[in-house]
Formats: sequence, C-alpha cells, structure tokens
Amino acid sequence: MKKITFSSIKGGTGKTTTSILVANALASEGYRVLTIDMDLQNSLSFYYLDDAEAIEQKNIAFALHAGKLEENILQSNYKGIDIIPSSFNLVDLRALSVKKLSKLIESSELPYDFLIMDSAPTYDNIVLNALNASDLIISPSKSSQFDYKGLLFFQEKLLTETEKVGNWKILMTFNRNGSSRNPDSLNNQYKELFESTFDNILPMQIPATTLVNRVIDAKEVLSDAKAKQKLQLSIKKLAGFIAEKDLVVERW
Repeated sequence: MKKITFSSIKGGTGKTTTSILVANALASEGYRVLTIDMDLQNSLSFYYLDDAEAIEQKNIAFALHAGKLEENILQSNYKGIDIIPSSFNLVDLRALSVKKLSKLIESSELPYDFLIMDSAPTYDNIVLNALNASDLIISPSKSSQFDYKGLLFFQEKLLTETEKVGNWKILMTFNRNGSSRNPDSLNNQYKELFESTFDNILPMQIPATTLVNRVIDAKEVLSDAKAKQKLQLSIKKLAGFIAEKDLVVERW
C-alpha cells in the first residue's frame, strides 16, 4: 500500500480538492483507496460521507487514541473508496507521538492499494504523524509570496524534524497560463523564483477553473470533454505519477 499525504501549512492551496480528485481517479481506475481526514475542518469527511453523524462513532481521533485503525474505517459514498473521518477530538491529542500513525499502519493489515491523507493547514504533531507515515508528500502551492515562504518553512521542518524531505513534491495549483513572454511579468517572476529555489516541482499543474467547485460541490463528473479536458488531464497525470502507471480511466 502506497501512502500519500497532501500537506501545506497554508490554507486555500487546493489540498483537499486535489486529494479528492486524485482519490476518485485512482478508485475509478479500479484501485482500492483508503482516505484519512486529519484536518479539523472535516472537508474530506463531509464530501465522502452522507451521514455526518457517523463521524461521531468512528474517526481518526478514536483510531489514534485506541490504536485501532481497522475499527474506524467507514465505507464512503464513492465506489472503491473507504475513509477514516476526522474529528474535533484531534485537539486533545497534541501530545501524541509523531510516529504513532506509522506504527499503526505497519501493524495493520489494510487491504488497499493506496492510502491518501489530507492534513490540516498547519504544522503540529498531528501533521507530523501523517508526514512520517508517508511514502510521498505533496504540497499544493499557488504562485505567491505567502506560498513561497510557507514552502521554505515546510522544507526546513522536513529537513530538521523528519527523514522525509526526499519524499516531498510541490504541486503548483490555481495555475493561469499567461501569454506574456516578458520575463518581468509577475507570473514569470514567480515561476523563476519557485524553480530556482525548489528542484522538486511536479511537471503537471492544476489549472485555475470554476469547474473544480462544480466537481466537488455538485459532484459533477470530470471527463475528457473539451470544457473539462484541461483539469481532467492534469489530475490524470498526477494520479498516474502516484500510481507509477498511466491511467486509462476517462470519467470519474
């Protein structure tokens, strides 16, 4: 089972959205996917669960406290995807060992091809649990000074507090391809800044489009139709990178 965490200390980068779109693509390809919502906002949980009350019965806080992952897994409303929901009770686990989750995963027999974790836009021991348990860490980022500084901070923490910096990739999101070739344009300046600082930026980018909201909020199907092709292809490439195999699925 390959373990992937989407993590950023900055909110609004498309972390949860990308987690969902990638998980759905992998599941539609036929893979079995387990998702874990480790963000207090519960966005991933609310997307995948029709019964919000189920979160009070089974969640990641209970799993970490009792040391039982399997007993806190719920079937989601998307075929091929199960979920361990988030919980406000995570705030009571701030003293938790930063490797508790990785040890639980290692000792569990989970019948999945991929584990996708969505972490909170912060940096604490709950986030560290997800990072330490991961084979791949993806940080969505917009082209801005705030995102740039956040990535520098995140990189430093990975270097000094984990052994995972080599597993870390940056995914540029909300991308707007400008037609200007002027090196002094703001878009090109940011591109040069990011690429000159980080050598782990993924080749695919998530475009800025209102289609994302329709796919997430209205459960609109993402396909290779002309109006949807750009977003569909970028997610398909990202999911293929994660799976280390080109995906053939066209709709999810």
